[in-house]
Amino acid sequence: MSNKNTFIQDDVVAEILQKAKKDAEFKKMLFDDPQEALSQFGVTIPIAYGKNYLETVYTMYERAEFYRLFHLNILNEIRDDTVIMAPGPCVTATDHENVDWDFEVTNYKNKLIGL
Repeated sequence: MSNKNTFIQDDVVAEILQKAKKDAEFKKMLFDDPQEALSQFGVTIPIAYGKNYLETVYTMYERAEFYRLFHLNILNEIRDDTVIMAPGPCVTATDHENVDWDFEVTNYKNKLIGL
């Protein structure tokens, strides 16, 4: 596995973002077929297989890191929609009135007494 922190040079990322902001077709291609879109800039997505098991594991990690950085540095910059997070444990019942808290409490009590 490589020790690189980046797979796409910053100036190339800037070019990709600039083109995506001007060209709706290219922007759509970044989401639908990133390999085709990035190949226009000479960027190659790391492979996901190797010659043996250990090499395959390393290349899969490298590919996953590539996609993590791709999403972080490119897709998140041009994404139109705000990602809505699922409610966490600190959400109150008034935030989500349709939550059946009574069922949850009853279910918990039943598990405690072994029903």
